[in-house]
Amino acid sequence: MRKWVLAIVVACLAVVLVGCGGGGAAEPADAEAGTGAAPAPAANPAEEVIADKSPVETTLTPSPFPSTLSTALPEAVQKKLDAGRPMLMFFYDTRELETKEQRAEIDAVLKEYRGLIDLVAFDVTAKSAGSAPEAAKVAVSLADDLGIKGTPYIVIVDKNGFITWRWLGYVDRDLIEREVLRATE
Repeated sequence: MRKWVLAIVVACLAVVLVGCGGGGAAEPADAEAGTGAAPAPAANPAEEVIADKSPVETTLTPSPFPSTLSTALPEAVQKKLDAGRPMLMFFYDTRELETKEQRAEIDAVLKEYRGLIDLVAFDVTAKSAGSAPEAAKVAVSLADDLGIKGTPYIVIVDKNGFITWRWLGYVDRDLIEREVLRATE
């Protein structure tokens, strides 16, 4: 009787171990391939594609800063583009909790790399408010022209006037630092 009980207990443990992945059997190689994301649909070449690296980072091909916008480019941005100064454009909404935290991360990077890159910040809080000052309307219009759908949003423009990096949402200073260095090389 003891032998039967012991055999049943060992058989149950073996089944549990194999079922939990402890059996040591290798999974087929194509099982992992089947769990990947579905292939992206073919892009229409007539449409302008705006790469948004959020929340999964992908390689962004630098694209020229748009020359045609729905409104005049803010003077601060135009001066930086004309002078060939790299800039970090920060679009934020003061009502969001992430704004202060994100700004602290940006300020830490800019303090460390003072003089390499300029900050141009835009408060787009007025995007949902009806009456807004002219500066806020220009900021919202620029955000729309750049394809910015949410905040906080960071756009880095290099000295040649190319957008080298875009990010929607919170990002830590290590990633911001890496992209600032890449844009200022």
